[in-house]
Amino acid sequence: MASKGYGCCVVRAVPSYWPTGPRSVFFDDDEGVASVPTLRRAVAEGRIRRLAPRLYTADLISDPAQIVAENRWHILGRMLPGAVIVDRSAAEGGKVVDGLLYVATEGRRTTLKLPGLEVRIRPSNMDQEVAGDLPWPSGLRMSRPARILVDNLTPSRSRGGRAARTLSLAELEDWLADKAVVWDEARTARLREEAVEMALAIGDPERAAEISSLFERMAGSEPLRSDSGVFLQAVVAGKSWDEQRVEMFKRLAGGLAEHADPDVPTFLPATPESRELPFFESYFSNYIEGTVFTVDEARHIIDTQQPPASRPADGHDILGTYRCVADPVGRKAVSEEPQSLVGYLRDRHQMILEGRPEMEPGRWKQKPNQVGTYLFVDHKLVEGTLHQGFELAQSVSAGFRRAMFVMAMVTEVHPFADGNGRVARVMMNAELSAVDAARIVIPSVYRSEYIASLRSMSASEGHDVSALMRVMGFAWRWTAAMPWEDRAATEGQLEATNALRDPDDAAIGGFKLILP
Repeated sequence: MASKGYGCCVVRAVPSYWPTGPRSVFFDDDEGVASVPTLRRAVAEGRIRRLAPRLYTADLISDPAQIVAENRWHILGRMLPGAVIVDRSAAEGGKVVDGLLYVATEGRRTTLKLPGLEVRIRPSNMDQEVAGDLPWPSGLRMSRPARILVDNLTPSRSRGGRAARTLSLAELEDWLADKAVVWDEARTARLREEAVEMALAIGDPERAAEISSLFERMAGSEPLRSDSGVFLQAVVAGKSWDEQRVEMFKRLAGGLAEHADPDVPTFLPATPESRELPFFESYFSNYIEGTVFTVDEARHIIDTQQPPASRPADGHDILGTYRCVADPVGRKAVSEEPQSLVGYLRDRHQMILEGRPEMEPGRWKQKPNQVGTYLFVDHKLVEGTLHQGFELAQSVSAGFRRAMFVMAMVTEVHPFADGNGRVARVMMNAELSAVDAARIVIPSVYRSEYIASLRSMSASEGHDVSALMRVMGFAWRWTAAMPWEDRAATEGQLEATNALRDPDDAAIGGFKLILP
């Protein structure tokens, strides 16, 4: 045993018989690990834990199920070398559903039980054609798409309230429709050919015919079944959606419902009717999107209802936004019907960008859009994703929280070629005005905080709404406290609260938005 001398003392290195890192695991035949009798003695003494036959951990604190979850593929790669992830588990991309994972390997049908995970093993029904299966961590394999399609056409039953081994036909239809939306036509056609060939190779012409019928229904060449998958129905109707974004919106809705912040009021009453509020709502909403005028220039545009000859499109942006938010009836129009809300969104966008016909006001974007490397919802999935989002909005309490949901959701979809931020804020304020609450103005000095709060929500995929609530809650309080009914007082407070400062200049000078 190694030792080191320090003066008169001798410090002996403590021997390591197994890995000791948090949530690490080891097998009894790993190189350098103590003998089996030593491991048994260590288990009896409470120094390590046995998770399953031959499998141990030195982590005595973490939940065993969590330890297994973090080491799932390493464990299965050792216990079931070369196994193929199949059936529902393959269709779900290797996700564990109801604590179950399905694999196929050589040998008999059996079950491997681990903490928090039950692995159901069946003999493979494929031969050499599975050479196309995909590599997976730790020497495992993942079923290729054609095999997923063929395998999941085998009926199975749910037991004990847990998901069945294979997808239901409706689930499989939706799985296929999702692939078709993401893939191009050539790849989708190749999947059909490979799946039909595979079904015929295993001697199942009926399954091959069912595969062809699936593709025909998706193409609209055959009628849909009465209980066809919801997503397939949407695809055939031209209203498919971005499933990942819809899941994000579900988390966003839940987070907004649960988040508590003492600095965010439950309700702030609408300010008295005035011309100043819609003017500055339009002015700032355009300023933070890069349409910059002085206050006097913008007032002249509104007063004369004429854009400047030198900048006609920018002037029309100011006019269009002002008309949208100054209409006392139209600015508060909302609905519980998703399709009506989609209509309001298009109408408001058309009004805001009516001076930019090249941007096709009111028409969905015709190609993908992005900010930096961040991609928004694909242009083919816009209307369906909005429909799902507006439906989820009804689960969020009316007022500030629903307004936040709608604004963030529309921003995340980015449904138009231009003007997305402006129309998202108009939709947000419609939700506030509908319950007679104060609207929200984002002044120029507050642009960076506003953008950062949206990026925080997007980066967390809807898990973290704290920045959004904090930033928008402060903007709400600022707007509600402003003396919009008095022009001179408004302009004075805009100066006093730093609202008119350019965001970049303010950052250099250390200026922040403050409450009136």
